[in-house]
Amino acid sequence: MRFIFDLDGTVINSNHRQGDTLDDWRRMNTADNIAKDTTLPLFAQMRDAIADGVDVIVCTSRVMGADDFRWLADHGISGITILCRDSSDNRLCGFFKLALLHDYAKSIGYTWARFAQTSIMFDDDIGVQNTLKSVGLRVIDPVNYNHKIATA
Repeated sequence: MRFIFDLDGTVINSNHRQGDTLDDWRRMNTADNIAKDTTLPLFAQMRDAIADGVDVIVCTSRVMGADDFRWLADHGISGITILCRDSSDNRLCGFFKLALLHDYAKSIGYTWARFAQTSIMFDDDIGVQNTLKSVGLRVIDPVNYNHKIATA
């Protein structure tokens, strides 16, 4: 079984640098703002799964830079596959992640059907959820989990 985690809104709280558009996100994607990111409750589950040797990958719509990777490493996340956006890619998140995961499945020798049957994704974006569910991938919305744990 493979667990796929989105970052923002799923395992990381980066609300302080989100705007209305992808361009807003890119503009606010600074080292100072990245340093202000905090973990959400599901982050601990992701980190524990990695420590337990579970197959974990990150699939994010972020354009990842050195500061993003350093933040993850500083919070115990390293040595895993991280799928992210190229700076020139402006596709909607759902279609972007579907293409990224499809290419990843091919790269490890899996058909999409096999990959979808052996993977579970956690993503807070309803568009991503709907797109990936429509092609057979199980997607769990982490928002309620994060809220329940944070308020417990």
